[in-house]
Amino acid sequence: MPGDEAPPLVADRLAASRAAELVGRAEEQRVLASWLDPAGPAVGFVHGPGGIGKTALVRGTLTRLGRPWAELQGRAVEPTPRGALAELGRVLGRPVRDPVEVSRAMVAAGTEVLVVDSYERWNLLDGWLRAELVAALPAHVTTLLVGRRAPNLAWRTSPGWRPLVAELAVGPLRPEDLDALLCRRGLADGQRAWVGALAHGHPLAASIATEALQRSGGVPPSAGTPGEVAEELVEVLLDDLDPAELEVVEAATVLRRVTLPLLRSVLPEHDADLAWSVLRRLPLTQVSGSGLELSGVARAVALDALERRDPDRVRALRTRAAHAIVDGPAADPRGADWDVTADLMHLVRNPVIRNAYAPPGGLQHPAERAWPEDRAAVLDIAGRFTGAGGAALIETWWRERPQDFHVARGPAGVTAFSTVALHDEIAEPALRVDPVLAATTDHLRRHPPPSGSRSLLVRSMLGHRRGELSSPEVATLVVDLKRTYLEHRATLRRVYTAVHEWEAAAPLLRTMGFVPAGALTMGGLPHRLAVLDFGAAGLDGWIARHVLDEQRPGAPEALRPAVLELTPREQEVLSLLAEGMTNMELARALFISERTANRHVSNIYTKLGVRNRAEATRVALEAGLAS
Repeated sequence: MPGDEAPPLVADRLAASRAAELVGRAEEQRVLASWLDPAGPAVGFVHGPGGIGKTALVRGTLTRLGRPWAELQGRAVEPTPRGALAELGRVLGRPVRDPVEVSRAMVAAGTEVLVVDSYERWNLLDGWLRAELVAALPAHVTTLLVGRRAPNLAWRTSPGWRPLVAELAVGPLRPEDLDALLCRRGLADGQRAWVGALAHGHPLAASIATEALQRSGGVPPSAGTPGEVAEELVEVLLDDLDPAELEVVEAATVLRRVTLPLLRSVLPEHDADLAWSVLRRLPLTQVSGSGLELSGVARAVALDALERRDPDRVRALRTRAAHAIVDGPAADPRGADWDVTADLMHLVRNPVIRNAYAPPGGLQHPAERAWPEDRAAVLDIAGRFTGAGGAALIETWWRERPQDFHVARGPAGVTAFSTVALHDEIAEPALRVDPVLAATTDHLRRHPPPSGSRSLLVRSMLGHRRGELSSPEVATLVVDLKRTYLEHRATLRRVYTAVHEWEAAAPLLRTMGFVPAGALTMGGLPHRLAVLDFGAAGLDGWIARHVLDEQRPGAPEALRPAVLELTPREQEVLSLLAEGMTNMELARALFISERTANRHVSNIYTKLGVRNRAEATRVALEAGLAS
């Protein structure tokens, strides 16, 4: 009956609004549409710099085509299988416990496309998504991964994946498309020409220019690259603030997200409600379900200026924030609140920890669970660095517990492997003779952790070039280990490992908090057992201690590697520098001016005490900032 027709929903208006946001991009829309053909790729990467319009392109195209899709926001989801499955269950409308149940839920919901936005934040989940989640989805489902980075090497080197993956690099809008976008925003002919000349086809620069134009009547910055324009226009907007308001904005640049409790803690001299109102009124902030955030460009410009002008204030703000987060009402000793953990990881500067949350520049993470075909490569690496006896033990682990092995991949195949397991899950009789497992079990018996807590054994971690010594491939697996930390953070208390060359490994291990816990012999070689105890506050407390230690300029050099002198932005620049980018390419990749890129490079050389790019690259490789 006519009267029984369902009324229009706000969701219908929202879909129409999303479609209207997309202007131009005809060729990009054609490529995306071709991917959704049954014979198209299983996975498509849509990548480009921040603010270039990737999300609008994907949403608008899917809406125009009428294809039902499920969307996950990578920046808001805990980067563990548990976190991804919980969010998938939420968007699909039913709980899912594993990839098979995700597949069934997508069929039931009629979902044809899975979109993961801000995919760069899923750095640690890349291997799981490729090997387990996407592999279990129905063949007709297309997965679109939208982010700032091209697909990492493992998508091309993992068996069978190369022909199933496609990528689309999103660049600037054509002049006529940008003009149409500005027309929709109500700008007159002369205003559109002014903004268009500044923005060079970059939607974010155009948006900032439009905002400055409407607020100030048209403040014409010097014409330059989109990065230069964005920096100057953000500075115009910030210059419009009085000193007290600027202090509020600067404090917000240090935080991942702003909440009233955090504002009260980091700005005790300010009225928190008034400070919130100041931030809420800014055109470069947005409110999410967990707080308020500054846009990436505004945050980078303001924080960069503050780091140069008043580094002591930045240290004070980070210190207050760390205390507030770990001691605040949202803190959970079981590590159950992802927002709390992410807030702390945002503050830390040690790249081994921070890269698990926000990998710098184009740093890839080609790590994943080992395939059966990787056995020969794993045993070859083990044989070269642990001898026949050590390799025999690794072969026993492979036979008894292949699920404990992860590998890093390069163009020629496996470059490193790790063997990691929760101690209480290792029950195989054949492994009881393993000296590392025996030493760990003995230490736990003599020094039992609190009831209900768990311990992780990093049984082995070896690279194909330098064994257990620091190298880019081993650094990849060290970062991957943080995924396991996050996955089990509610109960994880200790981490054990054994190393042969203790003196070489000690600086990194001590920085992470490991201490010697005994001696053992394996494969005829002496080893040291080392243990990391997170303490009563768990993983969050451990991260907070790193943040607080990093704010103390007088910390011992052994606990403060030179790379910690770099700001997070400088670490990102160093990562791209190590890839061989010129300063102009750095500026384009990070959406900054070439002038700012030059300044970052100069600061990096000074802080690291290096003279050229080759020396800076060596530091980046050793610190795990490049692969």
